[in-house]
Amino acid sequence: MPPHNDPAPEALKSRSINRRQILEGIGALAATVACSSSEAPSNNTPATGGASSSPAGASGGPAGAPTSAGGPSGAGGSGASGPTGSAGTQQEAGRGGTAGATQAGGTGPGGATGSPGGSGPTDAGSGAGGQTGAAGATGNGTAGATGAAGAGGAGGDALVPPAWTDVPVTAMCKQVSATDAAGQGPFFIHELEKSDDDSLIRQDIRGRYNESAAPGVEMHLHLRLLDTTADDCPDKPLEGVDVYIWHTDAQGFYSGFGTRGTSDEQKPDTKYAGSPNNMNLENTDRFLRGVQTTDANGVVSFRSIFPGWYNGRALHIHFVAFKKGSMSAGRVEYNDNNSGGTWLFTTQFYFDTAFSKAIHEKNDPYKARTTISAYNDALAANENGNSKLHFTASLSGDTDGVGGIVTAQMQLKLDPKA
Repeated sequence: MPPHNDPAPEALKSRSINRRQILEGIGALAATVACSSSEAPSNNTPATGGASSSPAGASGGPAGAPTSAGGPSGAGGSGASGPTGSAGTQQEAGRGGTAGATQAGGTGPGGATGSPGGSGPTDAGSGAGGQTGAAGATGNGTAGATGAAGAGGAGGDALVPPAWTDVPVTAMCKQVSATDAAGQGPFFIHELEKSDDDSLIRQDIRGRYNESAAPGVEMHLHLRLLDTTADDCPDKPLEGVDVYIWHTDAQGFYSGFGTRGTSDEQKPDTKYAGSPNNMNLENTDRFLRGVQTTDANGVVSFRSIFPGWYNGRALHIHFVAFKKGSMSAGRVEYNDNNSGGTWLFTTQFYFDTAFSKAIHEKNDPYKARTTISAYNDALAANENGNSKLHFTASLSGDTDGVGGIVTAQMQLKLDPKA
């Protein structure tokens, strides 16, 4: 097994704090600049195709994920009798934010045209829609103000969850939802665990291990968290919880583990025997992993793809919840003690067998693996000790079951440990 080259826990903690401060600081900057502008028209046109941007603003991450865009540069102001200041250029920045509109500077009473505004920051938080950059200052030919990057929650076109009326709550009043005997599993990655990878704070997590393979069927995943400590029933929505989800791509590959072409490369068709393991965190792939924070209704949403499976496990999706402000503890299974009291809940989710088979047996690349002997067991979702938490799921926009979009919902109950 290759040596584990991650830094010591104290180094991780130090780097994690800096990264969180950067993400939160840029969000604050976006709000401040937007509020200071007397004209702040919004143009939240979603970004399209391409790769997720890395912390430096360069393209990185899986092909096919929406291009992240930060807020626009501010426009140059103009001096006396000059024309309108020219707009600064937009930068590819931030993770998950939609492109904010460029705003031109105003004109002064006379003088030369002002200089273009500086570029927007290149490491924004994942915004629900990039904030509009502030206009350039007028008069004296001064440079325009720097545009703010997108800030806030979901990236791209924000998903709107369907009603929860027909989605059963997964536990009785005052009880928490079921855990899973498989626990956290070996392939969890905390947002602050490494500083050289893409941020997981994003709503759109689509991607795949083999770019030449079909991407699979799109899935909109909606989770609603409820607080079991409320004074009365029904339980109230649980706001402000960081929710991590991760799962395999349509061919059964996880992101982030093993090295291509080596003995620890993943082999989804062969029964899993411990390689790669939780210490083989050797690449920076981060497809099909994400973090979102529950809103006032206790809801988080992710744009993903319907999962595949790997030999040795049932088809499943992982879930871990933390209080806001959690730090990375390294390669551990998180609990109350090693998380500094910020860990809340860990479990795994499943789908009804008939529904999973309807997707896998009609769509690429899933159907190529339906002849593997382990296929039926993997989709049966009946392992000993599993949570029995099954999504309420539907498929729409398909033609005889081919293509379309899966909508999956679940209501979970947990103790916020306030």
